[in-house]
Amino acid sequence: MAAKNNIRSIRFSDELAELIDRQVGDTFTQKFENLITRCVWELPQKEKQLASIQADIRREQERLYNLRRATEQLRLLEQDLERAKRDFELVARRARAIGEAAEQEGQGV
Repeated sequence: MAAKNNIRSIRFSDELAELIDRQVGDTFTQKFENLITRCVWELPQKEKQLASIQADIRREQERLYNLRRATEQLRLLEQDLERAKRDFELVARRARAIGEAAEQEGQGV
């Protein structure tokens, strides 16, 4: 174990004392050192992980937006096709009616 030549006296809140006490270690000093060490070594890694996760979330949000937009476009296309189908059926009925009228006219009815 390294020599501990640095003796300091600090004051901190009860909340911080509880945080230190929750750390791994047998003594207050070990717990405090473990907390500081974790913050120095683990925090940058966790921040990188967080940035990566946030980037993943942004990509997924963009993908979701694109899927929603595509779904809306498909829904509009479906509505257009339904309108076209109804219009075609109307044209077909009119054409039959004209054809029947012409047929009756041709038969002299």
